[in-house]
Amino acid sequence: MAEKLKGKYGFSVAFSMVVGIVIGIGIFFKAAPVIVASGMNPKITVAAWVAAGVISILSGLTAAEIGAAVPEKGGIIAWIRRVYGDKVAYMVGWAQAVIYCPAIVAILAYYFAVFTMEFMGVEATTTLHMGISVAAILVVFATNTFTKKAGGIVQTIATAAKIVPLAVITIFGFMSNNNPEGVFAMSEAAKTSTESPLLLFGMALVPVMFAFDGWIYVGTISGELKNVKKDLPKAIILGLGSITLIYTLLNIALLKVFPAEQLVEQGMFGVANQLLGPIGAKFVFLGIMVSAFGGLNGFTLVSTRVPYILASEGHFPASEYISKIDEATEQPMRSCGLMFILVMGYLAAMFVTGNADVFGDVPVALFWVFYSLVFMGVIILRKKEPNLERPYKVPLYPVIPILAIIGGLSIGIYATISNPSYMLISIAATLGGLVFYKKAPQAVSA
Repeated sequence: MAEKLKGKYGFSVAFSMVVGIVIGIGIFFKAAPVIVASGMNPKITVAAWVAAGVISILSGLTAAEIGAAVPEKGGIIAWIRRVYGDKVAYMVGWAQAVIYCPAIVAILAYYFAVFTMEFMGVEATTTLHMGISVAAILVVFATNTFTKKAGGIVQTIATAAKIVPLAVITIFGFMSNNNPEGVFAMSEAAKTSTESPLLLFGMALVPVMFAFDGWIYVGTISGELKNVKKDLPKAIILGLGSITLIYTLLNIALLKVFPAEQLVEQGMFGVANQLLGPIGAKFVFLGIMVSAFGGLNGFTLVSTRVPYILASEGHFPASEYISKIDEATEQPMRSCGLMFILVMGYLAAMFVTGNADVFGDVPVALFWVFYSLVFMGVIILRKKEPNLERPYKVPLYPVIPILAIIGGLSIGIYATISNPSYMLISIAATLGGLVFYKKAPQAVSA
């Protein structure tokens, strides 16, 4: 019988983990794309940020039940396996390995380069952009492949760095009256738009969810809380609620500096320069750079393990080869090498298509479909295993799980409407992984 983790953490640790996991660098480069997706309508923009927070809270409260009841290694993959079986769980892992993880690592490197060029004050040429992106990927992969602990040190430093730019821009933004038309003044594009407000709202939700990504890991800490019934829901509600408030206030602050159309044109860089001047803006973007590099490092560390885990279960192509651990570094070197190749492929696609954002939005939206399976799994598991020990139960059952399911599926539907070809390719790539599952042996020794 597997040993259970002992409860050692209180509410403050749980709250900090929720906030620390979710707040990344998405908020720094998604403000403008969300405005564009909303049809330049600031009211829809702000509503999308609030709604995304509400959906994330409902989702966190729901997923935490299955996380507490099935505290197994693998998180969402283990939860899916418990409810739907090994094949569906494998598809989630496959999608993580070939779509989600490499795409997210690539887009983080892409935007790290954007922030770096702005900080350096140099002309943003494609050659330089590609060079910095590739260099950043090389550094983080070398750090997490050939060393044992350096990646963790980088992560610790970066965690604090991301809070400072958020606070500075929000505070100074609220002090600004640079936009005389007012925060919610309708742009000309919004006034003349014939698009349905509901459709625009849904389109805006897709890029917003990138900034809230990470909440799914909240359920994995349940086994280490002293009072899971009390502290877990409180940490989710207050943690994700605080993030929603922070994100909403930041976007309102940005709209106090520039009206919607000018904000899209100027971006976060223009806002920082307007509020703090060139020197002050550089300090802000230094913080964003460190935060971006920390996010890149953290996701790289996680991503390199996904092919290894699938291979160790015998379900990945060349499982015996990919599942080997290097004795000197104690790292899954071959899994790291494969992920490096996939990341470079996605990075190249971003520059070739000229549409980097879609490579972040679509994988996140795809996984909201998988998250919906988790939410449905809570309902299924209650009927299938009524006697299963549940240290935490989602409140207002089944209302909250049903709302979470609706929210998750809606994001997937809107992403398909917004980017049909990319979404369909991602779904096809996910289903294509079943070919390797069928050919896989039963077990492979690591």
